[in-house]
Amino acid sequence: MWYRRLLKPLIAFLTVVGNVGSVNAGWLDKMQSMWSEVAGKSQSLYEENWASLPGTIRICATKELQEWIVKDVIESFKKKAPLISVTIEAHGSGELVDAMNAGNTMQCDILIPGSDVAAMRWKDYNIKNRIPVAYSPTVWVGDKEKFAAAREFLKKAADASLSCSDLSQVAVQKRYSKIKQGGKGKLDLEMTTSNSGQSMYVSCVYSIVDALDPEEVEDKLNKNPALEEQVRTFFKEVIFQQDSTTTLTIKPEGQFVHPNGIGYKHLAIATYESFLPQLEQEFTKQGKVMEVIYPSVIILNNFPAVRITTEGKNGKATQAFMDYLLGADAQTALLQFGFRPANPKIDYSSYPVSKYFRNDIEIGDAPATQQLLRDLWDIVSNMPGVQTVKF
Repeated sequence: MWYRRLLKPLIAFLTVVGNVGSVNAGWLDKMQSMWSEVAGKSQSLYEENWASLPGTIRICATKELQEWIVKDVIESFKKKAPLISVTIEAHGSGELVDAMNAGNTMQCDILIPGSDVAAMRWKDYNIKNRIPVAYSPTVWVGDKEKFAAAREFLKKAADASLSCSDLSQVAVQKRYSKIKQGGKGKLDLEMTTSNSGQSMYVSCVYSIVDALDPEEVEDKLNKNPALEEQVRTFFKEVIFQQDSTTTLTIKPEGQFVHPNGIGYKHLAIATYESFLPQLEQEFTKQGKVMEVIYPSVIILNNFPAVRITTEGKNGKATQAFMDYLLGADAQTALLQFGFRPANPKIDYSSYPVSKYFRNDIEIGDAPATQQLLRDLWDIVSNMPGVQTVKF
C-alpha cells in the first residue's frame, strides 16, 4: 500500500536518533499501523479554503495537552482560518468521558482524552473513529539510588530491569531502611486515579502476563491462574491518592508534591514520559539522579482525537482543525512539551527532548471494547482501593 513508502525513511530516522536505544519492532509496527489509519481519515480536504471557512468549535481535551493546544495550535490555526472560532475545555480524562456519557454536557465538537483506555469508558467510543495526535508512554520514575538498592535486595544484576511485580515486592517493605542499611524514607508505589494510572495498570497486567493484546491476556490467565495472583499482589501495594498526574508529579510552582521529594517519599511513581524533562530538573535540584523504568509491554497514551461534529459548517471546521493538529507546525510544537509527535514524518532527532524518548519498547494493543477493559479490571475489582479508580 502507499503508506509503506513512509516506512523506509521512518526506519532510517528512528535508527539514528541519539540516546534512545535501538528500535524495537513493537514501536515501529504500532507507529506504522496508526499512521496508516490517520492518513486514511484526515486528508486535508479543506486546506485550500481555510481562509474562507466559517465555524464555531469547542475542543474538549485532557489537561496535559492544554498548554500545547492553547499556545501553539489555536492561535496559529486562527491565522490560517480566521473565520473559525475555537475554544477549549480542559479537564481530566475521566471528567471529559463522564460529560460525554451524560449527553455531551460540555458541548464538545472534538474530544481528546489521554488514551484509548480512558476513552473506552465513554459508552459511544468507537476506537476505529479516533485519530492519535500525540504519544507519551506511561513510565515509572524514581531515585536511581533506591532502584539500585531494590535490585540488590531482589538479588538482581545492577543493570537488570525492574518489573511491576519487582517494584511491588520492594514496596511491601514500606521503609527504605528495610532494603538498605541506614536508608531514610519510604518505598511508596503510587499511581493516579486518572488516565496515567489506568494506563499503567493495564500495562502492568500485560507485562506480568507477557501478552500483547487482551485476548492473549485472557488466554494466559485461563491457562495459569497464578498470574492473576501476581496482578493482585502488585495492585495491593499501589497507592491511589491523587486524581491528577500533574498533581502527583509536580506542583504548579515546580516542587514535588510531597515534602522532601519523590526521592524521600516514593520508590516510584507512574507518570507520563512527557514529564521527564521537568522531573529531571527537580531531581537535580535535590542532588539526586532520576531513573526511568518502562514496563516490558506498554499501552500507549495516544491522546486519541474524535470528531463529534462531522456535518455542516462546523463539521468542515472540525476536519480543518484535525488536519492542522497533524500538520508539521503543530506536531513539531509538541516537542517543547515533552510529547512524541503522532506524525512520523517529524524528525525530532536534533531536539534535546529526544534523549528522553526510549524506542526499544514493546507496544501492546489497547482493549478495543469496554468489555475487554472491564475484564482486565475485574482481576482486582474486589480489592480495597479499587473504588477510587473509574474504569
